[in-house]
Amino acid sequence: MPSGAEGASGVPKLLVADFEGDSKAQATVHLTETLSRAGQWDVFRTKKVIKVGPGKTLLDRLIASAEIGRGFLEDEKADLLLWGDIENGMMNVRFLPAIPPAEGQPGSFGLGDSLYLPVGFSDGLENVLTASGLAAVGPTFRGLRSKLAEGLGGALQNVKELVKGAPQGYDPNQYATLLICIGNAFAAHALLGGSAKRLDHAVAAYKFAMKMISSFDAPIVWAMGQSHLAAALKAKGERGKDEEALKAAAGAYRSITDTLSRIEHPFDWALAHINMGMVLYRLSNQTGRAAYLKEASQSFEEALAVYPKDLMPGRWAEVTNQYGVVLMALGEQVSGNVTLEMAVKRFREALAVRKRETVPQLWAQTANNLGAACFALAKRNSEAALLREAESCFEGAKEIYVEAGSQKRIQVITSSLARVRRLLAPHGG
Repeated sequence: MPSGAEGASGVPKLLVADFEGDSKAQATVHLTETLSRAGQWDVFRTKKVIKVGPGKTLLDRLIASAEIGRGFLEDEKADLLLWGDIENGMMNVRFLPAIPPAEGQPGSFGLGDSLYLPVGFSDGLENVLTASGLAAVGPTFRGLRSKLAEGLGGALQNVKELVKGAPQGYDPNQYATLLICIGNAFAAHALLGGSAKRLDHAVAAYKFAMKMISSFDAPIVWAMGQSHLAAALKAKGERGKDEEALKAAAGAYRSITDTLSRIEHPFDWALAHINMGMVLYRLSNQTGRAAYLKEASQSFEEALAVYPKDLMPGRWAEVTNQYGVVLMALGEQVSGNVTLEMAVKRFREALAVRKRETVPQLWAQTANNLGAACFALAKRNSEAALLREAESCFEGAKEIYVEAGSQKRIQVITSSLARVRRLLAPHGG
């Protein structure tokens, strides 16, 4: 387990792999020493090198490299790995946390994120490196998060000049990655307890980054920046119940689906559809407008076409479950039973993959959803079989949550069970 999970030192353990193209390791040593001076973590170096090897797409190559990196993290019990390569005097720094961030989490560093730094960097760029490292590890770290938040806040105080113009030697693409990393750091600080204004600062940094590049010249960096912008806007909209921020988030995700090719970038395209669907779902919750749910349903339909059940069953089941949630919400807003019947069908399909004996928590999540959908439909058509299915689902999910000690979920399901049994009473229980 990572050192933070054990609480051995209370601070993260960072591992720096030698950079590809750094023949004498001077740049790697400089980066390692810079991180050590920050004083926020324990820093170690490995002389092993991770190379971005051959593959059909950059994502395929990065996934393969990340698998090697995760082996390094496990061997060294580290919380964050920094790795990359050097070309034309610039270090391309990548961040791989031991505990992956939640999908769509504001400020999270994904496989496609990177930070360009000149070999022998100094001045304010040292603060960008520190802030990026803290942002990459802080939100998922299980140790002294308050110390990380304080350190991140301090580093961010010294990066403001970099948002006013590109440092010497940076091309627009490299400067855009630097701005995105700064945006990630502001967003991560908001998650670690910083002011809500940090999300505004993150949004501003991302928007500035988008002005530096185009989807035609740098599609991957552009898509990453748009995705980060959308996640920050979504978080802002949810925190402040800000409808306009949520609309802007949906628009940012929509720009990705409209711009990227489903053929050339299928997973980025599908992920943008999923995230857009979830934002539209939030918008419907805030406004009560069924139109948002109808649009969200279409987004999930599009995404499911990219994740074949036979080839990617786990991902397919996850998206199918999310789709069912949207259909259930839509079904409760529109007349007729067709949409609720579709929700029930989707949850049943997901449970064919999410087995209780293999993934109990995921099974309980979908079983609880199926119980809710069956109950909602039974209230309309009075079918006892649906009520009994709902009762069985709620009972099974409750058993899992009791084992896990999830008190809030237990209370909600207990209440749902009571309502189902009241309707079952006339049918003989």
